[in-house]
Amino acid sequence: MIARWVRAVAAVAGAMAVASAQDPALPKPAAVATAAPQDPAPGAASQLERTIAALQPSVVKVFGASGLQTIRPYSSGVVVSAEGHILTIDQILLQQDRTRIVLHDGSVHPAKLLPPEPKLGVRLLQIDASAVPGGLRPLWPAADAKARTGQFVVALGNCFRLAEFEEPLSATFGVVVGRANTALRHRLAAVAYDGDLILTDAAINPGHEGGGLFALDGRWLGLNMKSLAAQETNTLLSAAIPVADLLPYLERVVRGQQAPQPVAVNKEPAWLGVVLFDKAGRQSPPAYVERVVAGSPAAALGLRADDLIVRIDDFSIRNCREYRDVLARFGAGQKVQLVWKRGQQVQQAEVTLAKEPAK
Repeated sequence: MIARWVRAVAAVAGAMAVASAQDPALPKPAAVATAAPQDPAPGAASQLERTIAALQPSVVKVFGASGLQTIRPYSSGVVVSAEGHILTIDQILLQQDRTRIVLHDGSVHPAKLLPPEPKLGVRLLQIDASAVPGGLRPLWPAADAKARTGQFVVALGNCFRLAEFEEPLSATFGVVVGRANTALRHRLAAVAYDGDLILTDAAINPGHEGGGLFALDGRWLGLNMKSLAAQETNTLLSAAIPVADLLPYLERVVRGQQAPQPVAVNKEPAWLGVVLFDKAGRQSPPAYVERVVAGSPAAALGLRADDLIVRIDDFSIRNCREYRDVLARFGAGQKVQLVWKRGQQVQQAEVTLAKEPAK
């Protein structure tokens, strides 16, 4: 039907054009100006394209040992020093003498494995910088770098291992959609990092892990993590570790700066007064409260059975074992900030730990 209508309109238009040409009294059809598409003028690349091009030399391809079907042997990394230090995610199979780095110029370099940071799930590698003609293009995290919700971002990495040798890395574009505290989500127990993740809708595909998340002006905002699966909505979340949280590890390993050690003091063991639902098994369960001891600090705070303890001061609590380990850091009489979940509500309050009464 539509095709017949189009042909009819074309026939009428053609007849009008012929009649107009034969009869000077009829109006002539208006001339339509056409032009061939023009290539962009030199130097007319967008800000986003310029940012991606400028960042390519600072993000590298990482290849580890292969042979296990369940673990990918490739990821990405960010150059963080002119001496050859490269930061990557510690979630692929990396082996000494079998890990190699491919730079933006296509050159391949063996990498030495440096001590990882288990609390962040990241690791530093190092290549021989003297073997790189022209030197490296390192990035260093800014202590005040923060990603804000609604901010446009670009993620760089070796998506699906598409880039080989000097081929440029993949870039995905999106916005920051929010932040998520892993300590309040015990289903993210497989995530080593326990702070506020940056969540974006910029696709983080296999191979993007360890690459960088950047603002459109090139500021380094985060280190790409593996995508997180949200089983409730059957979706994947793209996440990144904020660069400010990476600084202590980088300063300690790259720059040799040691963190101040706390002064050891004698203290009575701390007691909160809760009995956790901790049944024997291969994995320690989340720190759900089974019972609150009458007259205890927990009772004075108003804790109840089925509350989930998720944080004590700056320490995340993802299971019963972590609760015991963290509580052992404190002494009786110390005040701490306790965070717990009751249903879907997150609550927090200050509590003074006590000495456990004699049985």
